Order: sequence, then structure tokens, then C-alpha cells
Amino acid sequence: MKKGIYLAIAICAISILVVGCGSKPTSSGPVQGSDPATTTPAPIANPNEENEESQEIEVFYADDQLLQLEQSMKEITFEDDPDKYSKTYAALQNSDQPELIPLWNNIDLLSASFDQGKLTLDVHIPDEARLGSGGETLALDALRGTFFQFDEVTSIDLLVDGNATESLMGHVELEHPLTRE
Repeated sequence: MKKGIYLAIAICAISILVVGCGSKPTSSGPVQGSDPATTTPAPIANPNEENEESQEIEVFYADDQLLQLEQSMKEITFEDDPDKYSKTYAALQNSDQPELIPLWNNIDLLSASFDQGKLTLDVHIPDEARLGSGGETLALDALRGTFFQFDEVTSIDLLVDGNATESLMGHVELEHPLTRE
């Protein structure tokens, strides 16, 4: 009886191997009648690239002593206004120059919306991203300088975790909304 079970298992295993081996392609070369030198793969089209715009923007960072702001130019690529403001915020979070400190680098952007001149940014500030009063002032000035370069932005409402707080990090009074000076 045991020999019959072992024989059946052996037959099944051999059958699986034979079927599996039989399904392999027989040729990996070019299709007969085609010239491999002129055959090129079709380009992969990215539908988003057609709708994207590119713009060089001014981004403000702190100097290496955290005493003043320095301007740097960055190029962003975006699809529409909300995307433009999200990409601008992302530019505030990263500096290409090691001597310039991005004051927003650990502050998460939860959402960005734009309506009739008012840009609303909702951020989350983890404890490790909190700055002293001088750093908080520079961060707000960097935000103002970076976003008010866009003529269409007349005010910025900066929310923390969805709330209009009295202060961004507990040191400097936060106006709702921030306006051009």
C-alpha cells in the first residue's frame, strides 16, 4: 500500500516537472524577419509630464549661524496651483547648499490649498523640529519671503494640526492670516 502512495507521489512530481519545463520559451532571439539593430522599445509615456510646468523660485534659508536669512534659487516642477505650493514648501525643507539651514526641514506639510488669494498651509510640528524664538522668527520670515514672491498669494493662513494657533512654536505671535508687509 505504501509503495503505491510513493509511486503516485513520484508520478505527480515528474508530471509537474515535465509540464513546467515544457512551458519555457524556445527562443530568446528576435522575431524572424525583424532587424534587431532597428528594433527599439517604444518610449514609456508619462501622462503627467505633458501637464507640468517648471518655474525658478526664490527660497529662503537661515545662514549657518541662524542669524539671518539667505536667498537661494530653486527650480520646481508642478501640475497646478496646489501642487506648486506643495513643491515650494518642499523646497523650503531642503537646501542644496550645506551652509544654508532649511528651517522647515522636519515640519510636515499636511495640506496646502489656495482660494482667492489666500494660501492655507496646515503643518505638523514634531518636538525635534521646534526652534527657539530667533529660529521661529526666521522660519516665519522664510515662509513669508518664499510664498509672497507669487503675485497671486495675498495672504497665508498657517495652521498647526488643523488649528489656528496663537504661536507656531510657542515664542512668536502668529497672525491669522499672515499678510504682505
